[in-house]
Amino acid sequence: MTDDHLIISVETVEASDSWGFVGVVRVGGIEAYRTIRRYSSPSAAHTAAVQLLVNTVGILLAGQEWRGAAEEFGHPPHRVELGFGLGLDRQPQEGHATGPGA
Repeated sequence: MTDDHLIISVETVEASDSWGFVGVVRVGGIEAYRTIRRYSSPSAAHTAAVQLLVNTVGILLAGQEWRGAAEEFGHPPHRVELGFGLGLDRQPQEGHATGPGA
């Protein structure tokens, strides 16, 4: 592993009681999380651990982006400020009328 890359891996191991499998998330080779549930197959344990990782990272990134936008605007951002589906970034096409009564 190089200093400029951090590897996050998901693997499966046999449960400590040997009654199934658990998912393990490693960050830089260090075990960061082990599922508390056990699964009947390695693939089920792997899928569960991947889903946990994806959901968690997504939530963390969304929260951080929201916090950054709130700091930038000085208040929780409005849809218009974020440009959510309002077409504000679209330019009228040549030859198409725009505006009221056009």
